[in-house]
Amino acid sequence: MNALIIIAHGSRRTESNQEVVELTEKVRQQASSRFSLVEHAFLELAQPDLPSVLDKLVEQGVDTITVLPYFLNSGNHVIQDIPA
Repeated sequence: MNALIIIAHGSRRTESNQEVVELTEKVRQQASSRFSLVEHAFLELAQPDLPSVLDKLVEQGVDTITVLPYFLNSGNHVIQDIPA
C-alpha cells in the first residue's frame, strides 16, 4: 500500500490551514488510482504534524510514502506582510 503526504508549513490562520485540507481532498479524489491514501501534515503551528501522520500510515500498513512539499497557501506573510 502506498500513500502521499502533502506537507505545508502550517499557519496561525485557520483559513490558511483549511486551504491545505481542501487541496488534500481534491488530490485524494484525483489520485486514488495512484495512491491508496492521501493525507496532509504541517511542519509547525498546526496539526496534524508529520510524525503523527507517518505513524498513522505505518499503523495502517502503508509501506511506501511519498512526501510532497506544499508552500503556496496564504499564510500571514502573504496576507499581511507582502501587501504592507
